[in-house]
Amino acid sequence: MTSHSDINQATWNTWVDHDTQSEHHQDVARFRSTGSSLHSLEVHELGDVAGKTLLHLQCNMGADTLSWAQRGAQVTGIDLSDRAIAKAQELATASNTPARFITTDLYALPDHLSEQFDIVFTSYGVLWWLADLQRWALIVAAFIKPGGTFYMVDMHPFTNCLAVAETAPLSFTVVAPYAHPTEPLQVLSGTPDASVRTWTYSLGEVVTALMQAGLHLTFVHEHSMQFYQQFAVLERDADGWWRWPPATQPLPLLFSLKAEKPR
Repeated sequence: MTSHSDINQATWNTWVDHDTQSEHHQDVARFRSTGSSLHSLEVHELGDVAGKTLLHLQCNMGADTLSWAQRGAQVTGIDLSDRAIAKAQELATASNTPARFITTDLYALPDHLSEQFDIVFTSYGVLWWLADLQRWALIVAAFIKPGGTFYMVDMHPFTNCLAVAETAPLSFTVVAPYAHPTEPLQVLSGTPDASVRTWTYSLGEVVTALMQAGLHLTFVHEHSMQFYQQFAVLERDADGWWRWPPATQPLPLLFSLKAEKPR
């Protein structure tokens, strides 16, 4: 029987090759033109990475990975999609940016990598793909050096529940459970002949899993801004972030967290 991982890998390979308007392809284009695909949020919250080793989980086509390398980090990126990793390696070569990329399911990473890192990083659209949150947290913790840092930023799980009216008056409809179901959601993608298996977790479940894995939280932040137009009503500000219209209750769209591994 085809595993959830195999199904998702096949779909991601299709997206990499054909969905050229995706945010990931836009990240690559932004890296090629400016040398960085990173957003101001993670740059500010993670801080200086120069001279540090950094492991980027679920790195896709490597634009963010290479952006951290441009800031002085020694980077390793891993992803399930072999097509995404091939694109990442091409981008590293074209930009003359030193980096290591590994094709692997995240849960098989201990079979491919043994060292620990100063920083483990993951961002934007990663939680959906985690079949086992507790095991993920243990893997994250295992790859951090004592005294090292874990940082993540992702879509707020709250937004997975909502459908938002596209016109005034602004209204919200709950269309999905907040906490994850016992079985993965089976979602048809916008690409023909492609489907995915995804999971949803509450913010509390994410925080608890990391704490149970032995990490000490530095902060958990919730942000009423988004890096893309997640809902039609969002408006783009001068700083590039998408936000709710004026006079709208600023519900969270993103969350970020930083944690340390005890020495």
